[in-house]
Amino acid sequence: MVINGYGVAKVVISNHPDFKEDDLVMGITGWEEYSIIPGGNQLQKIKYTDMPLSYYLGILGMPGLTAYVGFYDLTSPKAGEKVFISAASGAVGQIVGQFAKMHGCYVVGSAGSKDKVEVLKNRLGFDDAFNYKEESDLHATLKRSYILKVILPIVEFPYL
Repeated sequence: MVINGYGVAKVVISNHPDFKEDDLVMGITGWEEYSIIPGGNQLQKIKYTDMPLSYYLGILGMPGLTAYVGFYDLTSPKAGEKVFISAASGAVGQIVGQFAKMHGCYVVGSAGSKDKVEVLKNRLGFDDAFNYKEESDLHATLKRSYILKVILPIVEFPYL
């Protein structure tokens, strides 16, 4: 059985009018060397190839769109506000954190390991981060980081 998921692919053969041989596409594909994708409805042609194709699985793909809509359209925090991001080390959470930092917010994230917390603070520039597995009281933890209100939980953990 083939696992399907979001991917980037090169068209080898196509009977679809929108796709021709050697086109690069993104969308739901099989995680296999070659896939047959009937209709091509779930695919978009990649127009800009002057950047790494992996960007289409991150910032230019589903995680980036989810982060953008969640941060700018659903929450719209103002510069200086405090933002808490659950699952901050995940594909979407990392990007939300970067949007929040660029927007001038104070950013706190949670992750499930000490190593991930270190990445959030030392590599991604979060103002604070904590391992949710080591915290018994979320409210006390957030108060310690001066977060009084949760703006956008990306992934629902038992503490949200």
